[in-house]
Amino acid sequence: MNHLTVAAISLAAFTMPATAQDSVAPEKLAPLNSATSEINPVITRTYLCERGARVPAAYLNDSDPQRVVLMLEGRMVVMNHVRSADGAKYAEDGEGAAGYVWWTKGTGAMLDWVAEDGESQTLLSGCQEE
Repeated sequence: MNHLTVAAISLAAFTMPATAQDSVAPEKLAPLNSATSEINPVITRTYLCERGARVPAAYLNDSDPQRVVLMLEGRMVVMNHVRSADGAKYAEDGEGAAGYVWWTKGTGAMLDWVAEDGESQTLLSGCQEE
């Protein structure tokens, strides 16, 4: 099973009704090999943002580049880690030139949309891990 599949399965748990989700024990992932035994290959988090928006995220830590899979308005969006001066930055196109951009720092996060002309618009801000 590849890590994108594991991320999809992990994110599927976020979309279950609360009663079904409460009764399901979280899956414990085993390391892929001894070289990755200290790195959890998939880490899931849920962020609560302004206006009550919830953003489930699955971080794929042993891929190159590292990736995040976000559940946005009922669809999965895969973004690649890109260089940033502060915090972690993930971009849908891998360069941050157009599409969704997910920024994290500590337990906070924000989601931007970057248009083809480079103009950025913040879609969600004030996101905090639950």
